[in-house]
Amino acid sequence: MKHETFKFKPAPPYGSGFARLRGLIGPGGFRDWFAARTRIAPHDARQQKIVADRGTQIHPQTNPNPKEKEMTMHTQIIDNGVNTEALIGARGAFTEMPQAAAFTFRSACEWKEGTYNVNTINGYFGLGEEHTRKQSYTIEADHPEVFAAHDRAATPTEIVLAALASCLTGGVAAVAQHRGIQLRSVRSTVEGDIDVRGILGMDPEIRNGFSTIRVTFEIDADASDEDIRALVAQSQKRSAMFDILTNPTNVAVRAA
Repeated sequence: MKHETFKFKPAPPYGSGFARLRGLIGPGGFRDWFAARTRIAPHDARQQKIVADRGTQIHPQTNPNPKEKEMTMHTQIIDNGVNTEALIGARGAFTEMPQAAAFTFRSACEWKEGTYNVNTINGYFGLGEEHTRKQSYTIEADHPEVFAAHDRAATPTEIVLAALASCLTGGVAAVAQHRGIQLRSVRSTVEGDIDVRGILGMDPEIRNGFSTIRVTFEIDADASDEDIRALVAQSQKRSAMFDILTNPTNVAVRAA
């Protein structure tokens, strides 16, 4: 796949706006259209929710009984820090131009010493062109002393658990914002069981990776227990990391 150019297919099955989109030249033109289509420009992403409340003010003309309370309405601002408006807009944009939804993420890993290495993450391909992040991010990895290593960083398996937890937890925030649920705190704990005899080649019947992974959420929110369980379920349904860990993925490993 060539990342230098972005070509639009001439076939028309991508919606009524496709004829106009065909006139865009190069990824830059599409990027501008996509930004406008999804309203990515900074704005107030908070969501207003109208809720019913029992007021305490009494109107003598209509409420002669001082023990009664009247029903009033007030506006509750939902702000979990997620721009769901842009995400919904992106769905519309990708419906009209599905080629733009093809992303390629990458990480470059450099061996330092022993089992210690450092991953550097920056550029990625998406929306028809290469992107450079505002800064590079690094993830270190090592093994604990019980494996005769120096324990300078988390193990790769722990990093996988952290990635799953981050994906699911971020998903909870996004779903809650979309459904008008204010979060106060979210904490997820992830545990993975692994039999290291597989890694050491002691038994071919024992797999190298996790046999079981457990994720537990503790969520404090303005919602019922049923709604909170629904948040977690929807986050799991849309989680990239959950999909990666629970479905086969084609992985090609080679020496350059």
